[in-house]
Amino acid sequence: MALYRFKVSDSSGKVSTLLVEGDSQAEATRRVRGRGQIPLQFLGEGGGVSGDTRLPGFGNRFDVVDFTDRLVPLLDADIPLERSLAILGEGMEGGFTTQLIGDLRRGLHEGRKFSQLIRDRGRLFPRLYANVVEAGEEAGALPAVITELHRFLTQAREFRGFLISASIYPCVVLVVSLTVLGVLLGVIVPKFAEILADSGQSLSLSTTVLLRVSAAVRSGWWLGPVGVGVVAVLAMRFQQGGRVRSWWDALVLRLPLLKRITTFAEVARFCRTLAILMRSGVPLLDTVSISTRVVQNGRFRQSLAGLEGELRQGQRLSQALANSRFIPKFVLRMVAVGEETGAVDAMLERVAARYEEDLRRMVGRLMSLFEPALIIALGLVVGFIVLLMFLAIMDMQAGL
Repeated sequence: MALYRFKVSDSSGKVSTLLVEGDSQAEATRRVRGRGQIPLQFLGEGGGVSGDTRLPGFGNRFDVVDFTDRLVPLLDADIPLERSLAILGEGMEGGFTTQLIGDLRRGLHEGRKFSQLIRDRGRLFPRLYANVVEAGEEAGALPAVITELHRFLTQAREFRGFLISASIYPCVVLVVSLTVLGVLLGVIVPKFAEILADSGQSLSLSTTVLLRVSAAVRSGWWLGPVGVGVVAVLAMRFQQGGRVRSWWDALVLRLPLLKRITTFAEVARFCRTLAILMRSGVPLLDTVSISTRVVQNGRFRQSLAGLEGELRQGQRLSQALANSRFIPKFVLRMVAVGEETGAVDAMLERVAARYEEDLRRMVGRLMSLFEPALIIALGLVVGFIVLLMFLAIMDMQAGL
């Protein structure tokens, strides 16, 4: 759902700006009227995506980690949620975040749950956020849950930052490599072909292959932008779910390397969520239900679908997890030890930290291997092209 801005008037005639979420402008307008306010003017869309809702340099941004970081100390000080949001709003410098906080406060005044308000703004908050907050509300431990959630979001942001930092140099090398090959095949080789044509010499097989490759690159350059567009469309379809997402989820669990990376990431996410909820006093069945929904890979999530039923039948968590073919035996042993010692949440925390560190190390190694491999591949291709050009020059000299 998108976010829409309206200039509205309340029953007292006070005019203000309101941010409302809806599937369309008409639905958002109905929501405004349902709140007892009169829409005076539609100010356009004000939405964004999860995390930062605007690009840097284009107004304020909504940072869900910063929002949670500011909220945690207020809730820990036993300040009511509505008052905490009011303090947050007063500390902001206006803009999108202030209006969003004001909208959350109005929702609380209307008697709606904080988790539902967050769920209605699912594009602004991670999928985990609303589920964890709802569990905290039901358990009466919202401050503790928000604190653990902040830890989780901070660690997730640090890991995303690591991935981005690790991928910058390989991406630069890849772009430079493609640019060099494009200039070589699209500019230099055609000039070389003109020289060969003026010499009147017959072309050798190697020279013919080189010129045909160059002609194919010049005539098919448009396939590059089209390929980027197709990838962008597939990425959007991937985010929306459906067949593309199902196909990809099944594929990554068949390829050995991608399966290992996916397993590490999903196990770490699942165990971290379990630990957060258990430590906050959430009932085990609710904990398992929420943690299962956090898993992003569809096939992996389906393998955990029967956990609740197995726990209701009296099985221990380690036994129920053993029915999933994607849960490593190490995790099962650690959970079993935690059950014996009465410290399942601590064991799950250690498992999550272990797999997050293993995932970080694996990605780092892959990136470090990718860089020299790309440079070597570029050197071989460029060297092969130069060798073909040299052979053509030798043939031309021999014919003079």
